[in-house]
Amino acid sequence: MTQELTGVTVVIIVSIGILILIMLFIFAKRQIMRFALRSRRGPHVPIGHGAKKSLKKEIHRRIDAIPKIVYEPRMISENDSQYIMPPDNHLPPFYCRLKAMDDVKLLEQEITRQDPCLHRHPTENLRAYLLTTLAAPLNGMGQRMVHQFCDLYEHARHDPSEFGDEEYQVFHRLLLKLIDAARLLKSYSNSRKSSPNRTPVKKSQDKCRQLLEAKLKEKREDESPPLPPPPDNTETSV
Repeated sequence: MTQELTGVTVVIIVSIGILILIMLFIFAKRQIMRFALRSRRGPHVPIGHGAKKSLKKEIHRRIDAIPKIVYEPRMISENDSQYIMPPDNHLPPFYCRLKAMDDVKLLEQEITRQDPCLHRHPTENLRAYLLTTLAAPLNGMGQRMVHQFCDLYEHARHDPSEFGDEEYQVFHRLLLKLIDAARLLKSYSNSRKSSPNRTPVKKSQDKCRQLLEAKLKEKREDESPPLPPPPDNTETSV
């Protein structure tokens, strides 16, 4: 009897221990989930929960596209009378910086007007963009001018040192020269389309094709069996 009670007691103790472990596991899991939901920035409910698979995929695609959306706004509004000052008053020190930011958009618009394919994304580097797009009109001689222009642009945008009217006038003169160069893009693109620069490539391709055909012809002639000699039709004298 004592042994039976001891066995029952052991079973009860083991079952109680297992229940306690299960309860502790459930409690710990709930606490971990609660802290995870508090710390995460996303929604508590999964995105697109209960929606169709195609709709859920489209929702995730649009959410993933949000970090790629970049926009460079206009710094000074055209109808803003805030910067119309009397002759005695001076413009605020940041006005020239804002004006320089807007003037770069004029150059980009002129380049895009001449060739719509040369659109610049806001995340694209301005220096690399100008060196690539204006390489043909500047003919390699205006790289220094592009570098000076971009240095002044970065000065106006990022450098804490003074960027006043004197620096802006230098920037504006370089801008006008680059705009004049951008207006030549259309003529360069038309000449590139009509130029016979691609004809040598075609000639070389035709030449290679002719050589290949000649080699194949020689190979066929080498592989063909020799023809038997023609029969002798001369009559023998009796």
